[in-house]
Amino acid sequence: MGPMLGRVLEGCPVSPVFWSAWLPAPMDGSLSEFPFLTVDEFAACAGHFVSRYGAVLDTAYVAPAAPLPRRQPYLRIRCALLGGPSSSVENDCEDPAGGWDAQCLEDADPALDAEPPASVRRAEIGEVDYHIVYSPTWRVPVVYLRVQDARSAPETVMDVGRAAGMLAVDRAVRGAMADVEFGGALGIQDHPVLGVPFLYLHPCHTATLLRAVVAPPADGHASGVSIGTANYMAALLSLVGPAVGLALPAV
Repeated sequence: MGPMLGRVLEGCPVSPVFWSAWLPAPMDGSLSEFPFLTVDEFAACAGHFVSRYGAVLDTAYVAPAAPLPRRQPYLRIRCALLGGPSSSVENDCEDPAGGWDAQCLEDADPALDAEPPASVRRAEIGEVDYHIVYSPTWRVPVVYLRVQDARSAPETVMDVGRAAGMLAVDRAVRGAMADVEFGGALGIQDHPVLGVPFLYLHPCHTATLLRAVVAPPADGHASGVSIGTANYMAALLSLVGPAVGLALPAV
């Protein structure tokens, strides 16, 4: 992968895209049973996502090699984890779990209502590694994630409460989490491909969320949003991503 570019979009460092060599160029198409996907439709959706966001996100469609438990490709997105808005506010509002108290931050720093200038934006304190994996049981993509805290010794944060607090530093992210009401669905489970523990968002409401805000191309509802392989992944991550601090930049 090429060198990181010198700016940050929505908390995600920008870098050139890297593709799995075997992945063919995606073709746009309709979905056979929206909001559910087949394995092939998931691959097409992931391919379109990388094509669209590869210039502004560190993202790739990863084809793991044997002898992993399941050689199932997945979509990977890596973003910077940002600290509190300032050292003084951070010290006053940091909670025992290692995150920040949302109401305290808002009360202590009214400037959070506005976008801070680049010179005072929060420092990078680690990284979040998102893996979007197809679930044959739920037939929808599932978001797995690893939170790396690099403030002292590099540490993988596996405590659900602490990770949620760290991901919810940004005001916009906190608001999105409250709107989506996904905080309670964050848990720990073995990664279905890598076979090691990851945090994950339970997919039990994913299909319902997609049905509530979009309509498939053949549905005929003028008020709905037409969803095919080209924009399925972006629509999904726009809904559930903010619950774990993943905000897609405008492209």
